[in-house]
Amino acid sequence: MKRLLLLPLFLAAACGPKQPERGQTQTLAPAAEAFAPVEGQASANDIARFLAGRPVRQGAVLSQMQQTANYQDHANDMATKWRLFASKRTAVQREWSDINVRPLVGNPRAILYPFGGPDLMYVTALFPQASNYVLLGLEPAGGLPYLDNADPGQVMGSLNRLSVAMDAQMKTGYFITKDMKNDLAGGPLPGVAPIMLASLALMDATVDSVEPISAAGRSGVDIRFRLPGGGARRAIYVSGDLSNGGFNASYRSWLSSYSGGVAYFKAASYLMHDSGFSGVRDWVLSNTNAIVQDDSGIPYRYYDSSKWNVRLYGNYDAPIALFAKHNQADLRAAYDAIGGGTPVPFGSGYHFRPDDANLMISTRK
Repeated sequence: MKRLLLLPLFLAAACGPKQPERGQTQTLAPAAEAFAPVEGQASANDIARFLAGRPVRQGAVLSQMQQTANYQDHANDMATKWRLFASKRTAVQREWSDINVRPLVGNPRAILYPFGGPDLMYVTALFPQASNYVLLGLEPAGGLPYLDNADPGQVMGSLNRLSVAMDAQMKTGYFITKDMKNDLAGGPLPGVAPIMLASLALMDATVDSVEPISAAGRSGVDIRFRLPGGGARRAIYVSGDLSNGGFNASYRSWLSSYSGGVAYFKAASYLMHDSGFSGVRDWVLSNTNAIVQDDSGIPYRYYDSSKWNVRLYGNYDAPIALFAKHNQADLRAAYDAIGGGTPVPFGSGYHFRPDDANLMISTRK
């Protein structure tokens, strides 16, 4: 009977709008699919689908686990959160981006997302035309999990932790770092790669490969994928310290291959407001052509009006209480001077309600 619970969640999209254009992010619940037994060896794409609660197309071992009530509970949970929360947010983000972001930043080769962790879901929705997504965080990268020889009980336990780790992201739009650290520890699904893979499968992307990389001695993962309708993309996640002590010459040198693109900051803990993160702040200001951020990113005072065109969106009053010391009076005055910015119809970072959200798009002169 558990299998029947999944059908309403997927059938809702079967008669929905047409498929997205070539290279666009999927923002609808996937069409109804049966968890029928399959044979063969699971591919990277099958593993991503398994993590997301979607039927595998190959992979006998994974398929067997998908027949269990515990797995189908996981699938029902992931589909529900995607349908009720994440798919709606990504759809609104993409529409807003087409009108407000893309005319200013174009189709960038690379999106640099410092402090983004594994938030591939929303950066892809906001910048669907980019070729490369470079996400940086402290959490371990992990890699493609091989589950054929894993204990099924441990796999199910790890799937539960994966769902918990993605819960805040899918509901509010950002990760809670301290919770994610515990949820990703140990088991058959270590690191953030499983989150990125599950996100791609929920968006109906096709994962082509998952490979480990080294970025100036820092561990990372390189995921090649295709968005619905085509559009080859690459997502790189690197685990490394971005404070002045960790963002050294070798790290900057590696990152320079992605300079000239667009930087994105969301829920960045206001780290670049402090002197201990001045290195990454200054590097971004010197090596990108555009920056899209909420108020948790680079402080407004660092945008030299002789070098940057700045457009304000939404409303800014003050940070949430946890970050009250990072209040920006000059940013509030800038919003007051224009009578508020163009509305942002989705939350951003800690201001996850649209009415409270603010975004700033800065382009180099």
